[in-house]
Amino acid sequence: MAQKHIEFDITIIGAGVVGLSIAKTLAEQGKLSVLVIEKNESFGQETSSRNSEVIHSGIFNHIDSIKYQFCVKGEKLLYDFCDQNKVWVNQCGKMIVSGKHEQNNFENFVHTLEEKEFNFDILNSQQTQKLEPSILSDQSILINNSGIVDSHGLMNQLYRISSNHHTYIFGSTPVEITKENEQYHLTIQRKHQEIEHIKSRVIINAAGLQSYKIAHHIMGEALQIPTMQFYKGSYFSLSPQWTNKFNRLIYSLPSDNDSLGVHVGFDSTGKSKLGPDYEHVEDDAWDYSVDVQSKKKFYALAKNYIKDLDITDLHPDYAGVRPKLFYSSNQFSDFYIQEESENGYPNLINLIGIDSPGLTSCLSIGEYVYKFV
Repeated sequence: MAQKHIEFDITIIGAGVVGLSIAKTLAEQGKLSVLVIEKNESFGQETSSRNSEVIHSGIFNHIDSIKYQFCVKGEKLLYDFCDQNKVWVNQCGKMIVSGKHEQNNFENFVHTLEEKEFNFDILNSQQTQKLEPSILSDQSILINNSGIVDSHGLMNQLYRISSNHHTYIFGSTPVEITKENEQYHLTIQRKHQEIEHIKSRVIINAAGLQSYKIAHHIMGEALQIPTMQFYKGSYFSLSPQWTNKFNRLIYSLPSDNDSLGVHVGFDSTGKSKLGPDYEHVEDDAWDYSVDVQSKKKFYALAKNYIKDLDITDLHPDYAGVRPKLFYSSNQFSDFYIQEESENGYPNLINLIGIDSPGLTSCLSIGEYVYKFV
């Protein structure tokens, strides 16, 4: 007896903030039938909910990178969406601090901002202290168009809009995906081991930490990019006396690797936190606990620019894992967003290595992917 297949126009694999944004765009733009498959019990339970919740402006991304392009466009879309849908957001701005020994790095970074035509101010130590009394910095750069968003509130609204039009299946994993003629055949395993068979004209692979594996499963050697790498980032919260002590996000100058360094952030309650650090981890060896021993490392970095900080002020908070793809540079990662016709897989859209600024870029990515369906 032939297996019965349920048919959809589009299947999205992954319901993180990017998958949700694509689903939201599809819901608003057309009447296509859409299935969203998510391996977890709800949406946004991995990288999308384990990050700093910063709305980036693109200042740390290379001007020629895909990340920069999507970030710059996505920032405005995100602010507008949050305003229209009553998602908490704070366009607080960002301060990049430095010491006297970092003069060359400071000047080089200022040059990149000028190249991108960003509006910014350079502050001396007294001007910095006036704006941020708890911060120590010889010279600072002030960027006004950065902020913080409630990522959970954002994803709730994206899901609300898209779930009115689409079918979501949680606790489900695609165990087999094959291309046959003009369709893709998916075998999906549900959480109680039930098997379902799906036919779909378009596959959108937005599976986050699993995105490379899924793309390689479908395409094999036709996927000509390096394997993803994974980096764990932990966060420490600061004691209650540091609540509402910072008016802006506080960052150090960019490093020589793909990390943005340990910075100061806060949430809608004003609770302050430090993070994330940058620790390479093996595939599938993900541990979301925070190593208490790393407190000394965090303190050693943060005490250089936070006035009167004590090591007892740091408390383990949460951690996340970032999927990074170094396919155009050995030093800096970039997004891979590709409709794979030229590689022999038409109507397969891969989104691989979507780490920071993926949250900021989510809506611009959603609009871009829609062009291919």
